Amino acid sequence: MTDIIKKLKINRSLGPVLFTFVISFLVLTISRIGLVIWQYNSISTKVSDSIGSDLTTSKPNAFTGHLSEIFFYGLRYDVSILCSLLTIAFLLSILCSYLKHIPKPLILIQRLYLTFALCVVVLTEITTPSFIIEYGVRPNHIFIEYLIYPKEVVSMLANGHIFESIGALVVISLVAYFYFKFTSKLFDDYKSPNFIANSALFFVTTLAVIIGIRGNITEHRPLNPSTASFSTSPLANSLPYNSLFNIFYAYRHMSDTEISSSDIYSFDIKDNVLNNLKYFSKRDTPSVVDKKCAINQIITPSVIPDKKRNVVIILEESFGARYVKSLGGDDIAPNHDALREEGWAFDRLYAIGHRSVRGIEAVTASYPPGPLASQVKLPHNKTIATYASIYKALGYNTSFIYGGESHFDGMRTYFYNNGVDNVIEQKDYENPQFVASWGVSDEDLFKKANESFVKWAATGQPFCSLIFTSSFHDPFDIPQGKVDIKGVKTDDPRRLTAAKYADYALGEYFKMAKKEDYYKNTVFLIIADHDSRVRGLDSFPLTNFAIPAIIISPDIKPRHDRRVVSQMDMLPTLLSLTGVKGEVPLAGQDLTKDNIIERAPVAYNELFGYLKDGKFTLLAPGNNSQLYQANEKNRITLLKKNLDRNDIKKEISYLNLGITIYENEYNNLECAKNLHQEIKE
Repeated sequence: MTDIIKKLKINRSLGPVLFTFVISFLVLTISRIGLVIWQYNSISTKVSDSIGSDLTTSKPNAFTGHLSEIFFYGLRYDVSILCSLLTIAFLLSILCSYLKHIPKPLILIQRLYLTFALCVVVLTEITTPSFIIEYGVRPNHIFIEYLIYPKEVVSMLANGHIFESIGALVVISLVAYFYFKFTSKLFDDYKSPNFIANSALFFVTTLAVIIGIRGNITEHRPLNPSTASFSTSPLANSLPYNSLFNIFYAYRHMSDTEISSSDIYSFDIKDNVLNNLKYFSKRDTPSVVDKKCAINQIITPSVIPDKKRNVVIILEESFGARYVKSLGGDDIAPNHDALREEGWAFDRLYAIGHRSVRGIEAVTASYPPGPLASQVKLPHNKTIATYASIYKALGYNTSFIYGGESHFDGMRTYFYNNGVDNVIEQKDYENPQFVASWGVSDEDLFKKANESFVKWAATGQPFCSLIFTSSFHDPFDIPQGKVDIKGVKTDDPRRLTAAKYADYALGEYFKMAKKEDYYKNTVFLIIADHDSRVRGLDSFPLTNFAIPAIIISPDIKPRHDRRVVSQMDMLPTLLSLTGVKGEVPLAGQDLTKDNIIERAPVAYNELFGYLKDGKFTLLAPGNNSQLYQANEKNRITLLKKNLDRNDIKKEISYLNLGITIYENEYNNLECAKNLHQEIKE
C-alpha cells in the first residue's frame, strides 16, 4: 500500500490518513457482513418487501431483497463517520504539506491520532455483538450513559463478561501496537505537489470531507439513522449504519434540557398537550385550574384506614412478566405467584421504558415517557412531587434503600432533592453475606430494609420507603446454592437463575416481614422497573414491556385486575389506598376507580408507543408513524404505515406530555394543595 501511495504521488502527509480511512472502511464493511450473516435467519422473515404500502406482509425472502440497500447505505454511513473522525487529521496533513520538512512532534501526533481513530472503529464494532445480544440493536445512547460510571461497568465486565472483555482488550492492544508501528512506514517522504496544486487539493479535500460528513448533497436533512430504515425490525434497520455513527448521533442528541429545539420528534404546543391530558388519564380536576399547576388532579381516597399506613415500594430490577408463570412466563417465580394471590395483582401492566431510571420516574413521580431524559437525571429548580415528598409532607419518615452505590444514574441527588430523608446504600451494610458487581445481594438488601422498618416503626412515626433490588442485573452475580432452575428449558441459565434468586430473596423478605408488627399496618407495592433484555424483532418489542405488579394491603381483598394500565398509575393509586386527599400534580390515574382509561404509554430508544383498545400507535423520529394491531400476548401486526398527523394528534400530545411538565415545572411539590389523610374515628 505504501508503494502504491508513492507511485500515485499522493501528498506526503495525506497518504497515511487515506490509508487509515481505507483500513477503517474495510473493518466497518467486514463487520457489517458478519452481522448480516449472523442475524440473517432471525430477521429475514421479519422484513417486509412492500415498504410504502398501507398493508405489509412478511415474506421469507424480503430481507434478501434489501441487502443491496444495506451495503449501499452502509457505504454512506461509513464515509460520513470516517470523515468526521478523521477531519482534523485530513486538514492537518494538508497544512503540513506546505512545509518542506514536517517536525517530528507533528508526525508523532498524527501517528497517535490515526492509531486512536482505528482503535475506536475496531472497539465499537467488536463490542457490537454483545450489545445486540443484550439490547437488540447496535450500540446507542445507553453505550454512552454507561461510560459515565466506569467502576460499575468495569466490575460488570470483569464478573460477567470476562472472556469478551479480555478478547476485546487483546484485539485493541494488538491493533494499537502494530498499527502505530506501521504508521512510521506510512510517513516516509512522499513527493509533494507544488503550492498551487496543494492549495487546490486543500479546497477539494475540505469540500469532500464536508459532503462526506453530511452524507448527501441533494437531500434537505443530513444523514441520520432513520435514513436507511426499511424494516419493521429495529435490528434490521440498524444494520446499514455502523456502531460509531449511531453512538455519535446519540451523543449529539443527548441534550437534556434543550430537546425542544431538536427536529427528530413531532412536537406539539402546550395548550394541545394539556387539553388532551383528559384523554390520557381519567382524573378529577379542580373546578378552577391554577395555570402554574396545570396537571393537578384531585385525589379522593377509596380507603379510609384506621391509622396512617406505612408504604413500602419494592422496585424489582429487570423482573418482567416473562419470569412469572401466572402471567404466561417461566415457572421460576413461585413467590411472585404466591404473593399475587394475597393482594391486588395486575395482569396487564406495562413499564414505560427499558431502563431503571424510567421505571423510577414512573413509579415514584407518576411521570410519563418521552424523548426527554429521565427526571432522575434532570436538574430541578424546586422539589417535585414524588412518593417521598408527598408522604413527607404528610408527616412520614421517607427513605430509599439500595444495595449498590446510589450515585449511579444520579439517583442519590434525585431522591435527596425530592423528599427522601434517608438514603441507605452499599457503604451502610456491615458484613454483608454477598457482594456482587452492583452491590450487596438482595437478601442483604431486604434484611437491612426489615431491620430499618422495625426500628422506624418503634418510633410511632409512619414510614414510606422505596427498596430497589439489584441482584437480577448483568452479570447476574448471586450467592451460590440458593436456587436452581432444573426442569426449565433455557439458552441463558445464568440470567434465569438470577431471576429465580431475585424471587427467592423477595419470598425470604416476606417471611421476615410477616413476623413483624409493622407488616399489618403497611401497604406494599411490588413492581418491576422494566423487563430484562428488552429487545425484539418487531418494530416495537411490546412483549418485553409487560411487567408484574402487586399491591398488598390490610384494606383490600385479593383480586386479579385484567385492565391495561401503566407504571405511572401506581403513585396516585397508593395515595388513594392510604387515605390521602387533596390536589397533587401527577399525570397518572387512580386505579381504584372503575372508569379509568385503559392505556399504556411506552418508549424504547427513540420510539414512542401508545397501547389502547387493542391498537398500538408507534411514533418514530422524522415524523414517522405506524398503526398496529396488538393481541393479548403483546405481539403486534402492522396495519398501516405513515399515518396522517391529524390521525395521531392525541398521541403526539402524549409524547410531549413529559416535556411540557418539565419545561413548565408543573410537577412541583408546591402544586400539591390541601393535602391531608383521612383516618377512621
